Amino acid sequence: MEDIKNTIRIADRIRDVLLRLKHSRYLELARQLSNLGRELQDLTAVSKKMTVALAHDWLSAANDCCQRVDRLLSDIRYSLSRIQQFAEAPRKSVPTLAALVEDLDQVQEEFGNFELDNERDAISVSTEPISLEDVDLGPFRIQLEIGKLAELYYASPYRVIALEPNPASTDQSVTHPHVNGERLCEGDGSAAIQAALEEGRLCDFFTIVRSILNTYCPDSPYVPLADWDGETCHECGYSMSSDNSYCCSFCENSVCEECSTYCRSCEEIICLGCAAKCEVCEEPVCPKCARVKCTECETVCCESCIDEGLCPDCKEERKAEDEQQREQVAGTSESRVSSDSQADSKDVRLAG
Repeated sequence: MEDIKNTIRIADRIRDVLLRLKHSRYLELARQLSNLGRELQDLTAVSKKMTVALAHDWLSAANDCCQRVDRLLSDIRYSLSRIQQFAEAPRKSVPTLAALVEDLDQVQEEFGNFELDNERDAISVSTEPISLEDVDLGPFRIQLEIGKLAELYYASPYRVIALEPNPASTDQSVTHPHVNGERLCEGDGSAAIQAALEEGRLCDFFTIVRSILNTYCPDSPYVPLADWDGETCHECGYSMSSDNSYCCSFCENSVCEECSTYCRSCEEIICLGCAAKCEVCEEPVCPKCARVKCTECETVCCESCIDEGLCPDCKEERKAEDEQQREQVAGTSESRVSSDSQADSKDVRLAG
């Protein structure tokens, strides 16, 4: 008996909010009609400017008028669609108390039970554990905040809460490919959800949301399932799958392909943040190999650019110095030989 009384109280509360929602529809319709009136006045004003521009052969001004007309027509089309939506909505009658009680009984039958949170003024159901493409996401609670139903045209009145969260590794707020911050991306189900809430068809509302949670649309996920267990590049923040990530051998951070390279000396994988550069060939080298410097000028060199501890420039200078020294030694030797010969000749002459 107590359960029946609770169900009736909930149904009565929902009916009261739906009546306020109907009043909200009329207010929104009036607002949209006012917007349309202003847009039509703007269109009339542009029409007059167009006439003046053409009378004076001001083609540039006429072109500006055309662009303004195009923007206004786009706004008017949107206003007309909204007006039609709200003009049709009031014809939908608010369900009776008995119909709402029956619908709540159907919710209980479909989902096993529903929970009432008096503090939040909310009614909620829980789904079975959801798995999409071998990714286990756990069960979800679909929580409808009854009081916020009256704000349906301005904000979402429900939340989708992960009960056993397995969020995307790159974004903890994404608990489902189509749920971010407990808000569902409704996609094509948006109109059906709004219609069900407007008409007080709560069982249909919960069923539609559950169906969306059990469906994966690869064209518009917050995080693709393929990257669910992936990582974020430490350098650029790009979301990458584990198969496309690289670990820097020095800082041990995970980086994407664009932010990684390898040392041309030891061939270790390094991130761009850790990579140094050979000052000769400008190829990347790791921090360890970057400690290899020319003994003369201390230029950082990779293994292939250093020879006998010298960079190519210093090696060339050393070679030139050695060559010069050899020439000097050779010149000195020749000078000594010449002097010795002259001395010998003098001695011969003296002896004669």
